[in-house]
Amino acid sequence: MFDVITFGSATQDIFLELLKSDFNNNCLPLGGKILVDEMQAFTGGGGSNVACGLAHLGFKVAYCGKIGNDDAGKAILNDLKDFKVSAKFCLKDGIIPTAVSYVISRKNDRTILVYKGACHFLLKSELKFLRDSPLGKRTVPTKWFYLAPFYEKTAELFSMLIDFAKEKDIKVAVNPSIEQIEKGEQDFENSLSKVDILFLNKEEAGILAKNNNGSVEENAKIIRKFCPGIIVITQGDNGALVFDSEYFYKASIYKVAVADKTGAGDSFAVGFLAGLLKENNIEYAIQLAMINSAKNIGQKGAKIGLLNKSELKILPKVDIIKERAY
Repeated sequence: MFDVITFGSATQDIFLELLKSDFNNNCLPLGGKILVDEMQAFTGGGGSNVACGLAHLGFKVAYCGKIGNDDAGKAILNDLKDFKVSAKFCLKDGIIPTAVSYVISRKNDRTILVYKGACHFLLKSELKFLRDSPLGKRTVPTKWFYLAPFYEKTAELFSMLIDFAKEKDIKVAVNPSIEQIEKGEQDFENSLSKVDILFLNKEEAGILAKNNNGSVEENAKIIRKFCPGIIVITQGDNGALVFDSEYFYKASIYKVAVADKTGAGDSFAVGFLAGLLKENNIEYAIQLAMINSAKNIGQKGAKIGLLNKSELKILPKVDIIKERAY
């Protein structure tokens, strides 16, 4: 029995550090040649990041997704192995290569170029437990599904996975992509009515609530009308808000020197879900999420600097305000 099976992307992240400061309006000149001052490669992707983060905290985790039959795919499998994540549901595509993200950074700014690869084209026909009509005669040995942002063909699995989980009494946490939210398809909103935890950032919450200028509290209440689960809204430097239908929990960030924010959302989700699995306590989950995210963004690489199981015994203090929502 797994504690969590994660779904979503598995990528190779290539960091290109540019120190040159004479760009016009912060734009790279077309036709020019720019020297890269530093280059590093790590594995990334929401599905594999969360799987590795949870396993690092001592949970039994499997990653379900797809990689290419290439060096980047091998690197992802090696990381899954190193973090003790089961790859029994990780498929290898012989045609489509592994997805790659190029993270171009200069000073405190960054731009990410995404090459869509195998993880974005996972099909229902490739998942044995979904193949039998209508929801699958087979079960999957897990307590939770975690659905990271989905893109391209993989997005078609979103409602199917949630329906399957609900029929099998598997709890579901989701962190939808902004593309899924902006499409606003009826199946997507209906699926949110069945999830146990919904992770969003402030921008995504405004779009989903159709209230871009509203406060996070207002948008959380709007989203509550069609999503009965715990609503978690991250706000960057302004911390996070969690809404459980009765209380708002408002947390400040745990301040660190920021090296790279690429895995901030994933490491936050890892900490929050781990906190609920371990203590079933929202305030503890928020504390764990904030510390895990802070440790992660203090170093480059979405899987670097994460909390491990031994560090859970003594956690730094995070300020959390609890107040009634109504």
